[in-house]
Amino acid sequence: MYRSGKRYIPLRTKLLASYILLILFPIIIIGSYTYYKTASSAEQEMRNNLAVALTQYRTQVDFRVNDIIRSSDAIFEDQVLSRNLSGYYLGGERHRIMTQYILPKMESAVLLPNTEVMISLYLDKPTIGEFYYEEREEDLRDGSRVYGIMYSSRIKDQEWYKNLNLMYDEKLWEQVGVDKQYDNISLLRNLIDYEILKKIGIIKITVKMRDVFEDFDLSNLGEGTKLIVVDHNQQYLYSSDMSEEEYDPSLLQSSEQYLQMTEDIDSVPFQLIALVPKKSLREGSLQVRNITILICFISLLVAVLISFIISKFFTLRFSKLVYSLQAFTEGDFNKRIYYRGQDEFGQISDAFNEMASTIQKQIDELYISKLETKEAELQILHAQINPHFLYNTFSSISRMAKLGEVDKLNEMILKLAKFYRLTLNKGEMIIPISKEIEIIKAYLDIQNLKYGDRIVVTYEIDDLLLEQETVKFILQPFVENVLEHAWYDDQIHIRLAISREEDRIILAIEDNGLGMPEHTIKGIIGTSESAIGYGIRNVDQRIKLHYGAEYGVYIESVVGEGTVIKLMIPYAH
Repeated sequence: MYRSGKRYIPLRTKLLASYILLILFPIIIIGSYTYYKTASSAEQEMRNNLAVALTQYRTQVDFRVNDIIRSSDAIFEDQVLSRNLSGYYLGGERHRIMTQYILPKMESAVLLPNTEVMISLYLDKPTIGEFYYEEREEDLRDGSRVYGIMYSSRIKDQEWYKNLNLMYDEKLWEQVGVDKQYDNISLLRNLIDYEILKKIGIIKITVKMRDVFEDFDLSNLGEGTKLIVVDHNQQYLYSSDMSEEEYDPSLLQSSEQYLQMTEDIDSVPFQLIALVPKKSLREGSLQVRNITILICFISLLVAVLISFIISKFFTLRFSKLVYSLQAFTEGDFNKRIYYRGQDEFGQISDAFNEMASTIQKQIDELYISKLETKEAELQILHAQINPHFLYNTFSSISRMAKLGEVDKLNEMILKLAKFYRLTLNKGEMIIPISKEIEIIKAYLDIQNLKYGDRIVVTYEIDDLLLEQETVKFILQPFVENVLEHAWYDDQIHIRLAISREEDRIILAIEDNGLGMPEHTIKGIIGTSESAIGYGIRNVDQRIKLHYGAEYGVYIESVVGEGTVIKLMIPYAH
């Protein structure tokens, strides 16, 4: 039974909803915190990886730059070479110095680095002859290592040379001449006369930018990562991902788009700038977020499943209690709850069973008391019928005695004795229908002595119902009423039928007598104390007392046609 007026929400739903809410909030909080910390850790890890990578890259660049510087040192620090380049030689001596020392030294210096270089010596004074290759290419084709000795007068009008002002041992890396055109960079140093410690020229070693700054794997730093080499003025020098035309200085200020890290190169006045798209960082964070959501979702599913099992565990026990209480409301007080658990449900079950036993005991006691009361009432009602019938019979015997009908008188007394033997039946109030039929036949035998063949009786009895039980002495009063109140012609026909309709047994007494109007029927069934209704009300009360208010006597009658009396009692399966 559900409570009316409000929407019914099962306890399982409430428990499950509360469990889910209690689990969902911690999962959301923990998941969000985990995502935030993991995303922050991922970004920090990316920064650390980037810092390590830049350090490694700077180390590689330093190594390559120092490799080229060592080549310049081989020339710069060679005092013999310095003396040979600053002295004046004539004829064969100049040729000997050039071929035996200067050119071998240049050859050795150009082969010293691990990359292709072009070494040029520019002498301020024509102390020694020039030496260079006619096919010398400024773009440093792959595999080419060239050198040359020339006079400074060849470059004196070039802007970079005019502005050149190197200290004694200063090293300058700069794109000069056609370096920018061919994507080169040059190392510039003074050439010193160690006897007078004055500059006698410059050393210019040219190398491809890619040979210094390339061969660096950016894939582990994320897709779209850019590496840019700039000078101290933030001017573009080199990038493996873009040309100078594509370079936009605003990229270095784009903190919203890129994660930027810089690293100074120790050996040259340049900076390495790494730009990692924050989109790639977010992709990692998105992956972390998706994994976190998946884990939270799986955790939630597992938690919901466990919550469902727990809520079902509890609601099953509540359902047992509710089911038993509903059985109570329907009158079943034999219902018990069997629970083995040592908890509050066990205490409730024990209390419920104890309450049920107490109520059942009280009901049984009350029921027995009522049965005893009904039995006493039935005994009283039955005692009221016997004197009534006995009075009528003795009146008939008296008439026979006055008329001298001794044989009939004797037979009537014998039949009356049989009738009372059947009626008494050891004091039993409930008898089989077969016994009730014997009683009515014994009664009719007595009446036949009085009226002879003027009474015609027909029996229609279902033999399967003969062993069903009924209240004793319920047919005789109605047959007696037929003979006393319905008989108006020479002959009266009485039909006695016993049949079954579903869970009821119908005992019908039908006659073709006078019949009764509706108001007479109401008077008989009502509370009136009229003589005509006394026996009928007596039987009706006895049936109702024993079987309940839904059973009893029902009358159907048509004036001038006859009456049908139906006695309804329950069928016992």
